Amino acid sequence: MKYRSNGDRPPLPQRTRHYLENGASEGERNHQLFEAACQLRDAGMPAEQAHTMLITRALSDGLSDGEASQTINSAFAHPAREPLGGGHATSSDHRPSARTNNPQAADKPRPQPIPVPPPIEGGFTKVLETCFKPEEHVSIAPATEDEDGGIIPKRGVSLSVRDWLKKVQEKGGIERCFSTPLGLFIRVNPVNPGGTRNEDVTSFRHVLVEFDRDDKGQPIPKEDQYGAIVASGLPVSAVIDSANKSLHAWVRVEAPDAAEYRRRVDIVWDWFGGLFLDRQNKNPSRLSRCPDGFRTVDGEKRQQRLLAVNLGAAGWSEWEISNAPDGLPKIIPGSEFMATPKAEPPQLIAGVLHQGSKMILGGASKSRKSWSMIDMMLSVSTGKPWWGFPTKQGRVLYINFELPDFAFQHRLNAIAAAKGIADHSMFDLWNLRGYATDFSVLIPKILARIKESRYALIILDPIYKGLGKRDENKAGDIATLCNEIEQLAVQSGAAVVFGAHYSKGNQAGKDAIDRIGGSGVFARDPDVILTMTPHEQKDAYVVDLTLRALPQVDPFVVRWQGVRFEKDAAADASKVKQPGKAAKEAPQATYRRGGIAQKYGPLFENMPPLAHSKDPAQSEVVRHVIATMAGMGEACDLERARRTFDLLRNPRYRILQFQNDRWQGVKFGSNPNGQGGEL
Repeated sequence: MKYRSNGDRPPLPQRTRHYLENGASEGERNHQLFEAACQLRDAGMPAEQAHTMLITRALSDGLSDGEASQTINSAFAHPAREPLGGGHATSSDHRPSARTNNPQAADKPRPQPIPVPPPIEGGFTKVLETCFKPEEHVSIAPATEDEDGGIIPKRGVSLSVRDWLKKVQEKGGIERCFSTPLGLFIRVNPVNPGGTRNEDVTSFRHVLVEFDRDDKGQPIPKEDQYGAIVASGLPVSAVIDSANKSLHAWVRVEAPDAAEYRRRVDIVWDWFGGLFLDRQNKNPSRLSRCPDGFRTVDGEKRQQRLLAVNLGAAGWSEWEISNAPDGLPKIIPGSEFMATPKAEPPQLIAGVLHQGSKMILGGASKSRKSWSMIDMMLSVSTGKPWWGFPTKQGRVLYINFELPDFAFQHRLNAIAAAKGIADHSMFDLWNLRGYATDFSVLIPKILARIKESRYALIILDPIYKGLGKRDENKAGDIATLCNEIEQLAVQSGAAVVFGAHYSKGNQAGKDAIDRIGGSGVFARDPDVILTMTPHEQKDAYVVDLTLRALPQVDPFVVRWQGVRFEKDAAADASKVKQPGKAAKEAPQATYRRGGIAQKYGPLFENMPPLAHSKDPAQSEVVRHVIATMAGMGEACDLERARRTFDLLRNPRYRILQFQNDRWQGVKFGSNPNGQGGEL
């Protein structure tokens, strides 16, 4: 939507100049760079000069040099669009001539003109009562003039509907609440108090439809615009005359979240294909002309007026069932698809998992899959490596269907202490033990709950809790389950990881992807398949990765280190445990039930080499004991730590050993048979 009222245009659109000065908004780096490159191209700037101007901006926004250069080159690979009417090009002044992304829309007859109805008195009050709820906050923004003489809205004021109605009654009209003669704007969706951004929208109710100039650069008659709005049959809450060349229609899409809002906006745009909508109006916090406000056009003072309310279908669902029953994304011409570079999503686990993908972690029963996924949660939420793979930090949601909260907390404390992690601010836990149900019921509830949370990773543990009445051995049942998990990934934008168990018996004779129990769909649907198969050695597993969008990773071995797995680069990944072959393991220590050794032994078997002193305050070992127990949530002073250490070093327990003048865990390093020493 262009807010400018006069006919003089700057060399570049305001949004392009804003991008060059301030950078791209979140999630729009490639798109806004490409659009700015097109504007510079259309303005006649040589590619080399544009590259110099844009590359610094793109690098500041976080794009790589190669990625930014590819985007700029892609824009300049297309011919420049000729500015309309001798003016300067803007992104909203040019449309492909009568072409649409929707073949069905292109085949529809052009709507017949309909006379514009007379204005509705008290339009501002009517819009508030029709389009918002009494407790919702509505943002009103008066216009001002920028340095180039363009008309732009200010930040505005947000009040509840009740407060606006009271204020208008006291002042005698909304036009008396603001003194600007340059125009008044209203956001089409309710916002948080003081909010102006997309993130502040509290209900994804409306999308703004406004017609741009036609393919010859001429204004579209308002009778044609109104005819198209009525003919669409879309649920339209309000139609407003902008007091210039366009009508503003508030189409009621009633989306439950941002992802579904984008899908429904695409459907609206496809429906009006070939009718030159202003494509800047797709965001949910968009400003429309406010009815009853005044603006000045060509020196003439004009009033913005409400023309109609509640046109078309009763609601979005009714309209979509009748007119867009498949609800599928639009078909995109190859030339358009290739014109805009598609950025690779972030790799949350480098070389393994993209954000937005699905990953299954398969292993035998009691192979510590939950421990591994808690470790993954901590690694991604802090940006620390997981099993030797670098991670990109992002917010994580762990949905726990199985573990009691105290047991989950115990594991979390133990793993965090082992990894040296004290920051728990970047992950959320949703304990749904006792609330698990069929994912067909649960996934929509999850999406509704997390719609504003911007998670990078969601972990579902365990997956069988969402089967409902489905049979895990039936391909059709598991296919629908995987589709529901994919819906969660696509609509949330997060990677989704879930665990699954192996079928019974030894799996060494099967291909890695065939070891997971249940239908073979589990071996075909996920983007990442990770399997953990027992190694010949005790507490070691061979990890196989099957990757759809990344280079394959050679099998490797992870070894259990008390509370988490660590990659063992020296182990032979071909030594999968065979049927009937005994595992190579050291004799197991026996602990007195309930004793210190039984309770804390596993935490110190992989203790790094630390010097000890008879003075507890100077002892690295004692300080390590204190830190480890504190990580479990237990208070520990010097005296308690010394007593614990004295018990753990008892040679018959084989928990600690004396090696090269330093104490270490019996499972630390390459000497698992070392004996405990004496001080």
